[in-house]
Amino acid sequence: MSKQDFLQRLREALIGEIPGNVIEENMRYYDGYISGEVSKGMTEEEVTASIGDPRLIAKTIIDASENVRDTGSRQKHYNTYTDQEQNSNRGNRNPGRNFHFIDLNKWYWKLLGMIVVVLFFFLVASIISGIFSILIPFMGPILVIVLIFYMIRGPRR
Repeated sequence: MSKQDFLQRLREALIGEIPGNVIEENMRYYDGYISGEVSKGMTEEEVTASIGDPRLIAKTIIDASENVRDTGSRQKHYNTYTDQEQNSNRGNRNPGRNFHFIDLNKWYWKLLGMIVVVLFFFLVASIISGIFSILIPFMGPILVIVLIFYMIRGPRR
């Protein structure tokens, strides 16, 4: 399917379902995305085939728009493409996204995690030793009382 056919079907599926500014935002995005991929050497048909059915994309956009309206937030378009694909069309900028992902597989995050675990164990050990230091003076008399009680009652069989 050509770029114009794809965009026309997408527009027809969106009209009447979501506000016009959201439609135009999505049309600009997909127009730019397809143009960017064509400039990389793919044909329009290959790009539109890789994107998928415009009606399914429209359904996703409509559902996302309804969810945004239900939460009372300002309307945004979230898509399922990777940041690399988005950045190729936006000059390595991503102005509409509010997500920030932290890669926890980096060595410094692992080191920080190990330090937090060690500090946690030291905290638990100091709390337990503090409790024992408070209870030790009372343990002698309690132990004597228990032994006296056991001797008076005698062993039971």
